[in-house]
Amino acid sequence: MHPTLISLGGYQLSTYGLAVAGAYLAGILWLKGQSAAMGLDEQKFWRLIYCLFFGAVLGGKLMFWAVSYRELWDGRLRLLADIRYGFVFFGGLIGALAMGWAAKLWLRFEYMPLADYFAVALSWGQAIGRLGCLGAGCCYGRPTELPWGLIEGRPGSAVPMELWGVPLHPTQLYEALADAGIGLGLWLWLLPLAQRRRIVPGTVFMAYVVCYGAVRFLIEFLRYDDRGASLPPFSISQWLALAGIAAAAMAMWRRGVKAR
Repeated sequence: MHPTLISLGGYQLSTYGLAVAGAYLAGILWLKGQSAAMGLDEQKFWRLIYCLFFGAVLGGKLMFWAVSYRELWDGRLRLLADIRYGFVFFGGLIGALAMGWAAKLWLRFEYMPLADYFAVALSWGQAIGRLGCLGAGCCYGRPTELPWGLIEGRPGSAVPMELWGVPLHPTQLYEALADAGIGLGLWLWLLPLAQRRRIVPGTVFMAYVVCYGAVRFLIEFLRYDDRGASLPPFSISQWLALAGIAAAAMAMWRRGVKAR
């Protein structure tokens, strides 16, 4: 784990920040190559990207504040001074979906066919972003005796000092590998079917929600970091994962999967 990738004098480049920037860049570059297939010209493409980026950042931050209300209340977390830190993925996803719908009304495009492409980019972006979590030490796992347990012990890491030297589940790597596999499956299998109109538009995105929700629900059992508010017997992220799976499964059942 390397929280700081480069340190030159007073300048520090965090591993997490670089990975998140790389995740956005990789997703955007892939989508840019698919813009003709999506039916977007240059102007519409970039306007859509800006809308989704704003929605993802705003949604992720608002949900982080919501689940960290205790830290805000007692002063451990400052609303504006610590604004760079802490984002919740599910909040970012909801925010991006909302802004995507607003962009649909503004730019006039078909929502669900485009969502299929963004599902692939999102999966690969998540895989890269989780490597940043690994570098920062956040989203760490429970102690384990398995041979691949990771040992932390670097200043600046999000892992508390009492866990330094203790092998932990590399939950960040678990999710990164799962996200990469989901993206690969969507790209090679489902997206071509959607492009040939063999399946209903939006099915690729719904499949992503189901697959990622299942992965996140299971990995949450191995996580050991403080994630703010919870609603037993599951964490907030697990409840959101279950809600996403249920909503996506219901949508596929009502809309059908095979194109008529």
